[in-house]
Amino acid sequence: MKRMLLSALILALAAPVAAQFDDPGDPTHPAMDAARHAVINFLELEQEQVDDWDVLWADHRAAEEPLRQQIADVQVMIDDLFAAGVPDPADLGLLVIERHDLGEALIDVHVIYVDAFQALLDEEQTHRLREIRIAERIQRWIPAFKAFELVKR
Repeated sequence: MKRMLLSALILALAAPVAAQFDDPGDPTHPAMDAARHAVINFLELEQEQVDDWDVLWADHRAAEEPLRQQIADVQVMIDDLFAAGVPDPADLGLLVIERHDLGEALIDVHVIYVDAFQALLDEEQTHRLREIRIAERIQRWIPAFKAFELVKR
């Protein structure tokens, strides 16, 4: 009984973590191209900054890919353990720790990319990026304020 409860708990914790590491998509897709141009236009990036960002993005993606594959492989092993019945807690625990460590490495790759991107920006561009980050954090609250006509509908 304890094993089953432990297994269910670990699965419940592992599933949301898996969702955090979704691939951001194909950079050649028209939506990604439009998003790239939106960033360039909003931040008013100079061509040299765009060129440097392109290199950063490519390096970032290249560093992420093997980690994403390893995470997927470990997740398959975790799923297989559950599919086979009641998994051994020790085996499951080791895989969950490995999955977590790979996720942390993926986060580190992302943080390095974001820091390097921000280093490309001048003071005004950094301010604009900061505004976007604030807007992203408060976005979910806007519908409530609109409902009570505290902001423009």
